[in-house]
Amino acid sequence: MRDDFATLLRQFRERAVRSRNGLAHEVGVDPSYLTRIEHGDREPPRQHIVEALVRALRLSVQERNRLLVAAGYAPLSVVELGSWDEALQAVADVLNDVELSTEARNEFRDVVKVISARWRGSCSLTPTLAS
Repeated sequence: MRDDFATLLRQFRERAVRSRNGLAHEVGVDPSYLTRIEHGDREPPRQHIVEALVRALRLSVQERNRLLVAAGYAPLSVVELGSWDEALQAVADVLNDVELSTEARNEFRDVVKVISARWRGSCSLTPTLAS
């Protein structure tokens, strides 16, 4: 997980054309600490530091969620629900089922995306059901 966070943070920082020094000062951490994080020599920082990095890098909600998960924290969308939900548990159980093939888990992901699109107003993903 540490390498995923390090790689993702570096990619977001470079895309924003920010120096480690400047970003570290804006976030309120020592530049050497940020360097060690990006090199994978340190564990991902505490959540409030990750949130400060998100703000400084002006990440989208989706990018914020990716960075939070890579750091080992719950994504914003789950936190905003206020509590864990049986539907989320059902999805997590299927995706973590070691007896399912990667292909089956990917198919399940696709089905969940199509179903969720119906309630999110994305008609292009809504399947046409035969009568």
